[in-house]
Amino acid sequence: MSEVFAEKLAAWQEYCATPWARIRYAVVEETLRRQADELGGSIGGRLRVLDIGGGDARDALPLALAGHDVTVMDPAAPWLAEARRRAGEAGATITTLEGGLDDLPEAADYDLVLCHFVLHYRPAGAGDVARLARLVRPGGRVSVMCPNPVAMVLSTLVRSGPEAALAQLNAESIRSVTFDHEARKVTADEVEAEMEGAGLGVVGRYATRIANDLLPGDDAKHDPAFFGRLLELELALCDREPYLRIGGLWQRVGERR
Repeated sequence: MSEVFAEKLAAWQEYCATPWARIRYAVVEETLRRQADELGGSIGGRLRVLDIGGGDARDALPLALAGHDVTVMDPAAPWLAEARRRAGEAGATITTLEGGLDDLPEAADYDLVLCHFVLHYRPAGAGDVARLARLVRPGGRVSVMCPNPVAMVLSTLVRSGPEAALAQLNAESIRSVTFDHEARKVTADEVEAEMEGAGLGVVGRYATRIANDLLPGDDAKHDPAFFGRLLELELALCDREPYLRIGGLWQRVGERR
């Protein structure tokens, strides 16, 4: 997989300039800010953060800019180089480590561990959530994020019709357009169950691209005024039931007991 990601860095950068990618990162910046504020309040200061599969540090960089001690781990060296470049340009300091989930220590004492857009590229039953749980101190938190298979059916319906939606519903895997690669379907309920089994109590349920993915026309999203209202709606919906169930991307946060 590291070769796939290394070859697709340019395509990723192009994707990140789109309105839907900007919505994704803006919402997650807000959800992570909330989590960091709660954790910071409990320990009274700077957090130790590990972002596994963090790539170019788009999720982790706002935490570094907020003054937290951030380490970004990724198996693709070109992405880590991009993470360092972006951090340098932003005036932030981050640490980078080359490696993935299989290279993690048996235990650690981080305050916050991120694992976003990684598990669907991993085999089922690998015990990854339990591995993540061992990396945080008691009271520390783990944030997991993946594409939502439920949302893919709905967005396919509004864009391509019922036949395509049925095909998406019955497909055994999902396809990453940006990386041109097949991945497994991972549901939020599945990960919540794994969190509970690993001693993580779920303390945050979020989603992003809730409204965006139900709007079949993309042209209006490039208009700054329309985009601003759309982002405002996304932020308002990101933690609200039942809307978060149909977001294009789900996020769950578990706290180690």
